[in-house]
Amino acid sequence: MKTAIKINGQSVEIPNEWSEVTFGQFLRLKDADTDAKILAAITGFDVELCEQIDADYLNAILLPIAKLGEVPTVDNPLICGKVVPDNIGRMEYARKINCDSLGRKYDNEEAIGRMVAVYLADGIEDEDIDEMYNKVLNEPLPDVIGAGKLLSDQLNKLRESEEKIPSPQYESEELRAGIKDFAKYGVFGLVRGIALRYGCKIEEIYNWSYNSVLLELRYSSEESAYQRKLNRILSKK
Repeated sequence: MKTAIKINGQSVEIPNEWSEVTFGQFLRLKDADTDAKILAAITGFDVELCEQIDADYLNAILLPIAKLGEVPTVDNPLICGKVVPDNIGRMEYARKINCDSLGRKYDNEEAIGRMVAVYLADGIEDEDIDEMYNKVLNEPLPDVIGAGKLLSDQLNKLRESEEKIPSPQYESEELRAGIKDFAKYGVFGLVRGIALRYGCKIEEIYNWSYNSVLLELRYSSEESAYQRKLNRILSKK
């Protein structure tokens, strides 16, 4: 239970355990390098006000936070009343793409919260994800960390499946012509190729399940290897 105190006549509750700390408060705590900033992160008070508090009194206020220790995780977390998906491969491919880009934009802690938002949002558009992320900021820290761990474990397994797909074995002529230059287009090249194969719009592929895209990758890899082998056999005749 939080410790209730008063500062300048205002009621304040200081958390005694991590379950009483929200994910948003944790992000602010991470960047707090003074006692005044720590108090501001927890209470929402202005830093200027917190800096006016006597140092000894401030230290006593923050004692419960200093004893929190390591952040625990929740095995079966609920975020905004939603259960973390146990098969994210069934979800839209766009979610996987959004998640893969997080590490390049945010540090580890914020990326965890945004990843949770990606897979719990009602849709795949940026506004859907932003709306869910704002809710995630107010969720208990252990639940968010636990949700992030469950999603990370699933993503790692999906990446392992990707890595098992053989890379194309290009002919020397293709290499000299610069076929590897197309790698700079990243996932767009994959999406475009699938769209051309099925005669649909590129945007539609992002709504496919990740499992469907992965199956297409596997099939295309085997088909390409077969065609190359067949061409070599025919060229010898």
